[in-house]
Amino acid sequence: MLYFKFASADVKLANETHSHQGFKFYTFSNLILMNKRHDKSGLCFERAFFILSSPDDRFIKSFAEGLLQQPEFYLDGPKGKANLGIERIEILKDFSFEDECWFKTLSPIYVKTIRKENESLREIDLYPTEPKFYENLHKNLIERFSEFYGKAPADYFDVIETADIKPKRIKIAESYRRCNLMSLKIQASSELLKFAYEAGLGEKNAMGFGCVDVVNSSQQMKNLTADERR
Repeated sequence: MLYFKFASADVKLANETHSHQGFKFYTFSNLILMNKRHDKSGLCFERAFFILSSPDDRFIKSFAEGLLQQPEFYLDGPKGKANLGIERIEILKDFSFEDECWFKTLSPIYVKTIRKENESLREIDLYPTEPKFYENLHKNLIERFSEFYGKAPADYFDVIETADIKPKRIKIAESYRRCNLMSLKIQASSELLKFAYEAGLGEKNAMGFGCVDVVNSSQQMKNLTADERR
């Protein structure tokens, strides 16, 4: 759905983005449902929203234009299609990043590695309990920043605290990937934190993984956690 809305406004840019063999520099959140409830017919809700993020202003502009030109879309579910329409699009306020930030995931972070097992190489999904998770998270962020801007960032990055880790298992094509919703406090250069916010954390961002929001302080972090428990 995202790609076709994008292409309706700028088909050349959509094709360039879709066919690009390197990283794709956008991410989007899970669909966030307001006043949701379950009944026999399925999942009901009054309204929903999602967040799309990218460091590429041209991408954001084209996507928004595509949605405004064709505001109707549908979601496939186990019991059929749900027809939806876009009511409005909002541009969120920019954050001014320093050298430390709490992020909360709006879609799960996916990180993998390659390991040798029985004389063959296998992709292994990583969890936040493993140091390799944070090593690869850092490496991936540096590589994507360097490709997008054509230069290396000020490379300082350390995840100093995590909270509310919720493992998820999500089907992509014919296989399942293990990923995690979580909150994490990162110390890093301001340019890296800004890029993480705009382009996402981890891998498969263009498939809706690693979208994050900013939690401004430790007190807000406690309030956020309490709200989630309710």
